[in-house]
Amino acid sequence: MKKDKLIITNLSALIAKYGSKHKSILADLKALQAFDKTRGLSTEIVYIDKAATMKKHKGKAVTDAASAKQNKDAIDALNRSYSPDYLLLAGAQDIIPFQPLNNLLFSEDDEDKRIPSDLPYACDAAYSTDPAKFVTPSRVLGRLPDIPGVADPAYFHSLVQDVIAHKPDNSAAYKKYFSISVHEWKLSSEESLHNIFGDKKALFISPVKGPKWTATQLKPKAHFINCHGALDDPFFYGQKGSNYPEALSASLIAKKVSPGTVVAAECCYGAQLYNPNVTEYDQPSIANTYLQHHALAFVGSSTIAYGPAEGQGLADLLTQYFLINTFKGASTGRALLEARQRFLDEMGPTLDPHELKTIAQFYLLGDPSVVVVATPKPKAENNGLLMNTRSNRRDNIQAKGLALGSFIATPKAIASTGSPAFKSEVQALLKKKKFKKAPSAQTFINKPAAANKAGGTAKAFSMPVKFHVYSESTFHGRFKQTKVLVVKEKNNEIIGYREYVRR
Repeated sequence: MKKDKLIITNLSALIAKYGSKHKSILADLKALQAFDKTRGLSTEIVYIDKAATMKKHKGKAVTDAASAKQNKDAIDALNRSYSPDYLLLAGAQDIIPFQPLNNLLFSEDDEDKRIPSDLPYACDAAYSTDPAKFVTPSRVLGRLPDIPGVADPAYFHSLVQDVIAHKPDNSAAYKKYFSISVHEWKLSSEESLHNIFGDKKALFISPVKGPKWTATQLKPKAHFINCHGALDDPFFYGQKGSNYPEALSASLIAKKVSPGTVVAAECCYGAQLYNPNVTEYDQPSIANTYLQHHALAFVGSSTIAYGPAEGQGLADLLTQYFLINTFKGASTGRALLEARQRFLDEMGPTLDPHELKTIAQFYLLGDPSVVVVATPKPKAENNGLLMNTRSNRRDNIQAKGLALGSFIATPKAIASTGSPAFKSEVQALLKKKKFKKAPSAQTFINKPAAANKAGGTAKAFSMPVKFHVYSESTFHGRFKQTKVLVVKEKNNEIIGYREYVRR
């Protein structure tokens, strides 16, 4: 049975967390369902822990709310049954868990053993902890979170009311922006802003700007942030040399964010959700706080993110693609899905391990059906065109997502390899890039998916590519600065390299 939108949550988990107050959450979900009806969306609220409901849709009920596999299997079954245009996960990870994906880069320089991710929920591929299984995103998905570990129904009610109260604005409302970057990445941030907004004139640099921003400075409804983030930390940080000042504080944005604000953050842990009661700050994350103060959408990373200090790559690209799509009139969920697909298309056919981590770690916090920028409506006699257009878009982006599986090749870790001549060339490059004599080293092989036995050019294209990852870190107090050199090799020849830094 076709539905335009599914709101998916876990009733048992809500009761365990909120007790009798869970009824407030259910009332909010029904209010959102009723609002969707006024927008012409048929919306179904589904409790994935209800056995009768899941059996009806040829799936199994979630009996362990923390089981990533049970949740993934249940949501896959619902997607097959309803074929929704939008999937909304209602609740933080203590209601619907993130999917844990293995981090191929796990090392002393990248301490993320797992990547909490919503990407698998946006893919048809079956449950797995291998991020390489999820390079075929085809579902429009977002998460409307409450606060992990905090039973505050008023918080979730506020988020739902923001969705209901929102009316799409004209594109001019999002031409003005608030943006902040660390000093070291100024050139990269300027290029991103030029790509998104056509100028770089409103960029703030930390140091010396922040964290005490005025209401006027935070008023623009588009926010783009390229700063450092830290684990379980309600601050983003600037940098110049060994100086890491606070650039943005969750506690200092209250009552300064405009309703309808859309945020994209490149920062490490930029969209992390955590229980504030078990941290030293007793303050919800920046992402939770932005939403609390009427932002409509927040895209960021759950873990350590990367990008270049100059030029464009990784977090730069995924975040700017999301904003560009949103401001062109896409729903926030479609904007992220198309950003994911464009990122994979342009980075392919062979992904390096940092590109694979990037696609896994960024997710959307917010209702994916929300349209931020209004687009011209069809004439009254052509109202049916609107439904057909959305249906056609869904078919097209689903087909593109599935097609990526035959195009994208993913890396696998192998023992270090290379001829003496290649190793000598690499050492010269490392010296040129000012790495120490023995940086951490990892090697990955990537076999193009388009392997062809026809010979000639096709045969050359199908030859394996190797990525040699060299990284080193330095500490400035509690701040860890990591730089990375990824050398791309084919047949013992360097065919390119990329430089990344820890965000």
